[in-house]
Amino acid sequence: MTTRKNGIPHLCGLALGGLLVGLPATAALAADAEPTTAAEAQAKADDYREQADHYRAQGGVGYNSGRVRAAEAEAAKYTALAEQLSPTPAATPSPSPEVKHYTDLAAHYRLQGGVAYKAGLVRWAEVDLRQAEAKQQAEVKAQQKNEPAPAPAAPSTDAPNSGP
Repeated sequence: MTTRKNGIPHLCGLALGGLLVGLPATAALAADAEPTTAAEAQAKADDYREQADHYRAQGGVGYNSGRVRAAEAEAAKYTALAEQLSPTPAATPSPSPEVKHYTDLAAHYRLQGGVAYKAGLVRWAEVDLRQAEAKQQAEVKAQQKNEPAPAPAAPSTDAPNSGP
């Protein structure tokens, strides 16, 4: 009975071959590692949004295969991660009574349906809302810089019920 003397070199060859095959896979996994900065996470989310748009452009194939939903889910995941990794912004002030009024007014007009849209009530309320928000942001910036706030602009008189 003869013994085989090539058992150990054979095993070493298999181990070395497995190592050479596994290294590119490890590098690929390292490239897919979780981002560590908000910019990296946002870039990855943007890439997934572009993928979702590409799959959406394919039509039913992209939807039926689940690729659109998967890409959107990944984009949402990395957007949330970017928000977590970003430095916490300064506390946003609560909306002023004027902003709240125009928000409620626009929502009320939207609930009225097509009549409010065709009459332009929704558009007017949204314009007034944007003006009120801009005014509030200017006041907040002025307070942060310790400067006097700008003079308030007169409310729009174009739309009915748009007064304070």
